[in-house]
Amino acid sequence: MKIGILTTGQVDEDKRLVEAATQAGHEITLLKLMKCSMSVCPDEGQIFYDGEEISHSFDIIIPRLNVSYTSYGLAILRQFQALDVYVTDTAYSIELGRDKLRCLQYLMRKEIPFPTTGYADSKDDIENIFKTVGDVPLVIKLIEGTEGTGVFLVDDVKQAENLYATLNQFDAPVIVQKFIAESAGEDLRCFVVGDEIVATMKRESQDGDFRANVSLGGHSSSEELSEQEQKVVLGAAKAIGLNIAGVDLIRSNEGPLIIEINVSPDFCGEQGIEVVTGIDVAAAIIDYAVNGKKLYDQGKGIWLQDDKKAS
Repeated sequence: MKIGILTTGQVDEDKRLVEAATQAGHEITLLKLMKCSMSVCPDEGQIFYDGEEISHSFDIIIPRLNVSYTSYGLAILRQFQALDVYVTDTAYSIELGRDKLRCLQYLMRKEIPFPTTGYADSKDDIENIFKTVGDVPLVIKLIEGTEGTGVFLVDDVKQAENLYATLNQFDAPVIVQKFIAESAGEDLRCFVVGDEIVATMKRESQDGDFRANVSLGGHSSSEELSEQEQKVVLGAAKAIGLNIAGVDLIRSNEGPLIIEINVSPDFCGEQGIEVVTGIDVAAAIIDYAVNGKKLYDQGKGIWLQDDKKAS
């Protein structure tokens, strides 16, 4: 297979995917997103890389898009889809996963558990949101934040109102969530590939931070999931149509709750899920992509049709 990684520069992850694909006997190329361009026309569109046409140069495209490049990345990915090139995740599902509020609405439709959440655009509705979500402390999140950034814990209503109003003033949409005290500083990162959870690690804050993200200094260790937790994690990824995802879960007194779904999850580094669990996540991604392409060639998983149904 000829595989292209549509990347925005996750160097360690890109390197591991290249190693895994090469070891499996595939040809693999890193396609730096900002070197891509396209031509959209009624006859047949084109995609270019560094000025050279690559419209039909790849059997598989694996998207690895950082949040700051989402808009342009999705435009290029849609072009590959429009040219009937197999992609491991559709632009629609990635866009959905990047929007925390829309993501939660899809989870709600599928009855996937998550912390009670409120949202409003008007400053006048803030008080009603707080009544809906519950008493302080509360968690306030930017809708498009990632890796623990843009996530705030507030201890009193006045503080929450001020933060909400400040972020609103900068046109930064936010959601308000119930704070799950019993899980503070601890969560689970579950790496989903297809219909399988290939690896799971527990992340624990080392400095009293209520966030457990490794990118913020959290410590990680290998972990096992219960059957109920596995069902919730796989249901969450399926609800928004993601095939490769990092699903973040917390253990509450009410059972497992989804707190976030990551559409371009890291898996490398000293505290990364590959090192911590000893599982070859990169190989799992490549295997999934190759098998998915074979199914695609049999007429299964017609992405543009799937997108229309999802929307």
